[in-house]
Amino acid sequence: MEIEKNNEQLMERLNSSSMFLQSNDMRVTEVRQGYAKVEMIIDEQILNIHGFVHGGALFSLADTVAGAASFATGRDSVTLTGTINYIKPGKGGKLIGIAQEISRGRTTGVYEVFIFNDHNTLLSRATFTMFFLDSDRIKAKKQQESKIK
Repeated sequence: MEIEKNNEQLMERLNSSSMFLQSNDMRVTEVRQGYAKVEMIIDEQILNIHGFVHGGALFSLADTVAGAASFATGRDSVTLTGTINYIKPGKGGKLIGIAQEISRGRTTGVYEVFIFNDHNTLLSRATFTMFFLDSDRIKAKKQQESKIK
């Protein structure tokens, strides 16, 4: 019950505090330990000259959903690296990004991201490495605990 409450609070925090998400019609719709789902409305502002979703918009969505999944671990993070493969042209009414944790260590986590359209067509696949901002705090805490013992 407490975990679900924390997940709801995290979704509210991400959705309300990020002007980037709001200005790009992105919304975190689900988070849980090492997993997140973010939706993005497809409108004219994110289309390229061919009428498909711009690759930069797909990358931004992938980065956002990877970040949300890493935040769901209870640790704040920033993107260290990201790679993306564009598989099909982006079209439809909305994009759905899903991130799953592959690995998590003391300082970094690796997340695999899949982006689908609202017809369940796979548009892109990405991998992100996130750097946890609290690693120094965790290290100091462990050192303090070892001194006590």
